[in-house]
Amino acid sequence: MVILDWLNLTLGPLPWLLLGLGLLGISLMAPNPITVSLGCAGLVTALIALSIPVLAKQLLVWAILSVAFTLILRGLVPRNSKALAPNRYARVLEVIPPGGIGRVSYDGGSWQARSQISDGEIAPEATVTVVSRQGNMLIVSPVPTAEGNF
Repeated sequence: MVILDWLNLTLGPLPWLLLGLGLLGISLMAPNPITVSLGCAGLVTALIALSIPVLAKQLLVWAILSVAFTLILRGLVPRNSKALAPNRYARVLEVIPPGGIGRVSYDGGSWQARSQISDGEIAPEATVTVVSRQGNMLIVSPVPTAEGNF
C-alpha cells in the first residue's frame, strides 16, 4: 500500500532536470551511450513533468524514452571500422636476430618483438607486419622489399 501511495505523488520537473544533468555530467567523465540516453530521457521527462505531475506516469515516460534513446544512440556507435582497427605494421628500432628479441615502434610505443621466421635477422628501419601479440611481446614477420629480400 505504501508503494501505491508513493507512485501517486505529484512531482515537478526539478528532480528530473537534476537527474538528467547529473547523468550527462557523469557521461562526460566516463563516456557511455547508455548514461547519455538516460540523461537525455531525464531532461525530456523534466519537460513533460510540467504537464504530467503524477510520478507513476513520469516514471513510465522516462522508461520509454530511455529505451528509445538507447536504441537510437546504439545505432550511432560504430562497430567495426578500419579506422578503429589496430595498425598492422611496425618499424624495427633494434635489430631482431634469428631466434632472438629486438625492438619495434608500434602504435606510438616501443615494443619487444620476436620474428616469426628464423631464417635471418631483421635490420633496423625495416617494416614488419605484426602477426600476433604474446603478453608484452609482438610476433612480427618481415615485409619483403622490391628486391625480394628482407
